[in-house]
Amino acid sequence: MTGINYWLMLKEITEVGSAGASMLDKLWLPALWGVLEVMLFCSLAKFHRKTHFSADILFAFLMLMIFVRSFDTKQEHGISPKPTYSRIKANYFSFGYFVGRVLPYQLFDLSRIPAFKQPAPSKIGQGSVQNIVLIMGESESAAHLKLFGYGRETSPFLTRLSQADFKPIVKQSYSAGFMTAVSLPSFFNAIPHANGLEQISGGDTNMFRLAKEQGYETYFYSAQAENEMAILNLIGKKWIDHLIQPTQLGYGNGDNMPDEKLLPLFDKINLQQGRHFIVLHQRGSHAPYSALLQPQDKVFGEADIVDKYDNTIHKTDQMIQTVFEQLQKQPDGNWLFAYTSDHGQYVRQDIYNQGTVQPDSYLVPLVLYSSNKAVQQAANQAFAPCEIAFHQQLSTFLIHTLGYDMPVSGCREGSVTGNLITGDAGSLNIRDGKAEYVYPQ
Repeated sequence: MTGINYWLMLKEITEVGSAGASMLDKLWLPALWGVLEVMLFCSLAKFHRKTHFSADILFAFLMLMIFVRSFDTKQEHGISPKPTYSRIKANYFSFGYFVGRVLPYQLFDLSRIPAFKQPAPSKIGQGSVQNIVLIMGESESAAHLKLFGYGRETSPFLTRLSQADFKPIVKQSYSAGFMTAVSLPSFFNAIPHANGLEQISGGDTNMFRLAKEQGYETYFYSAQAENEMAILNLIGKKWIDHLIQPTQLGYGNGDNMPDEKLLPLFDKINLQQGRHFIVLHQRGSHAPYSALLQPQDKVFGEADIVDKYDNTIHKTDQMIQTVFEQLQKQPDGNWLFAYTSDHGQYVRQDIYNQGTVQPDSYLVPLVLYSSNKAVQQAANQAFAPCEIAFHQQLSTFLIHTLGYDMPVSGCREGSVTGNLITGDAGSLNIRDGKAEYVYPQ
C-alpha cells in the first residue's frame, strides 16, 4: 500500500468498490485480522490507563517529521516501501508520503514535472476515410493472447486476422498509462508523456474536437457505469455529438452493461451517409472478471480467476469480429478500424491486479486496418518497423488520418505514465525496447 494507493482509493472510490466486491473471498481474512487488531489495541486502555505525555509528544514529532520529510523526498522507500519492511514501517512511510507529498501536490497543483504543450495541428486536407471506428478495450493484456505467446487460444479471430492476405496490423503496444484515468485522456489527446493536463484542458489536440472540425459526427458509446466515467470531460465530452452510457439504456447510475449492448447502437449508424468518428468503449476485462458474461460466453469455465479473465478476452475477440466484418460490407476505401485497450492486467491464479510495473499491466493488443489502400500503406510504413508499438503512435496516426499535419510518432522511445496523470507517481520510460521506471526528481 503506497501513498499513491491511498489517494487513488479516495479518488476512484466507486471503482475500488466495484472491483473490491469481487475480491471479498480473498480480503475477508485480512480484514477480519485488522478489525481484531484494532479491537485489541483499543481494549488496552481498560487495563493500562497510565499514559506518558512525553510518548504522545514523541509520536506527534515522528508523524510530523515524516510528513515534512516526504514533501520533497526523492527516496524510493517513501514512494514505494520495500516489500521486506514490516507492516508498521511500510505504512509509516506510505501514510507519511500520502499526507506530506501526494495530498498537497494533488490539491494545490504543485507538480514540477514539465507540462506538455503542443499547438493545434493545421489542416492539410479532408479526412482520408469516411468512417473511423475505434473499439477501446478495457484491461485486456496482450500477454493473454495466443498470437503473442499465450498457451490458450483466447482470440481465434485476431489470430486469423493476423494471418490474412490483406496484412492488417496486429501487434503489441505500450499503453499510454497504467490506469484508465490516465490512459484514456492521454490517448484521446495525443499526450506522449506525463503532465499533459493543461494540454488536455485546452483541447488543442483532442481527437473529438479535431474530428468535428473536419465535418465528422462524433460518437462515444460506453458500456461503463456513468459514475465511473468522471474522466469524460478529459476525454473530450463537449465535442462528442452522440454520447450513450448505460443510464441512457435504462441501467442505474452505478451499473455497467455487457459490451454486446453496444453493437445494436453501432448497427443503427448509417455509415454510407456523412462522416463518422466512432468510439465503442468496452467494459471488457475489467474486474470482477466474467461478471457481465452469459453462461454460453464462459468458454473456459470458472474454475479459477485466470479462466474468468480469459473468458472476457474471448468475448472481446467476438465483438471485434462482429464490428470488423460489418465494416467489410461497406464500400471499399471508406473506413478505418482500430482496436486497443486502455491498459492491461496482471492475472495469475494466486494474484491479480493492475497499475503495477509488470509488463502484463502495460502491454496491450493493437489492431489497425483500413480498406483505403493509401491509408493502409501509410499505416504499414508507420507500424511495420516496430516490434512493439505505442499508444501515441495510434493517436497521432488517427489525427493524421483525420486530415491534419500531425507527424506520426515513432516506436524507438516512449513513455507509459504512472498512476497519476501529472507524472508525480513516476513513469515507465522505454528506449530501444528497454524499460525503466523513473520517479520524479
